[in-house]
Amino acid sequence: MKPNTLSMRIKKAWPTVLQPMLLLLAVLVGIGSFVLVASGKQKSPKTPEGPPPSILMVGDSLSVGKFGEVVQGHLAQKYPVAAYASCGSSPEHWLSGEPEFITKCGYRQHTIDSDVFRDFVNGKPPRPTLTPKLAKLINKHKPTILIVQLGTNWMDRSLTDAQMSNYLDRFISEARRGSVQEIIWITPPDSSRLRKTQGKVHGLIRQAARRDGFQLVDSREVTHYVAGKTGGDGIHYNSEASETWARRIQGDLDSKLSRSIRDRKFSRLKES
Repeated sequence: MKPNTLSMRIKKAWPTVLQPMLLLLAVLVGIGSFVLVASGKQKSPKTPEGPPPSILMVGDSLSVGKFGEVVQGHLAQKYPVAAYASCGSSPEHWLSGEPEFITKCGYRQHTIDSDVFRDFVNGKPPRPTLTPKLAKLINKHKPTILIVQLGTNWMDRSLTDAQMSNYLDRFISEARRGSVQEIIWITPPDSSRLRKTQGKVHGLIRQAARRDGFQLVDSREVTHYVAGKTGGDGIHYNSEASETWARRIQGDLDSKLSRSIRDRKFSRLKES
């Protein structure tokens, strides 16, 4: 009877001996798992975010009007935006080293701390306003993206193709000396009064885009000027037609902005 009693005592005592060992093993496994997880987290690469993209927009009388207001408001929903528009202006008027251009027919300015809007009121012309230079605006606002709506006023001027091409190259070169990483040019919309020359201006801007590497939003694909319906002078669109034009280019503009931002993030990831 004694051997059987001893055997039973050993069997009863065994779980009591095993429990501390199992507990210790569990603790060790838990610590090991935590170390592995922590190590894995440390080794996972983080995508460098960098500062959020900011936008500078410059334009002519079409951006002084409803078109500029709608586009500026649309962009401001996602990005910090500074916008300047000077009636009668062309690319050369924004360049350093060129004569100062004073607009007498309208001006719009929107920044984080100012809003200026000067236009005709009851037939009375607005106060003359100096057109700012592009380099100063870029130095002030440090934009990563530049949106340009210019070229309309070249359609009724006597500049040569060589002169306009030179101004375009200088404009892009001056923009890229600062913080600008992407340029998107909104081409002039259809014009019933200037159809004989608008094709030439569009062609020159397209050539510059291929040569200097900036993106285009083609306004002529979504506009058609009908005198007496979309406007009265064959060039400027009324408020309703201007808003329609602005809404129609938003998809293309958003797509190009998203691609530019995505490419910037990918470039930073490669560099890290």
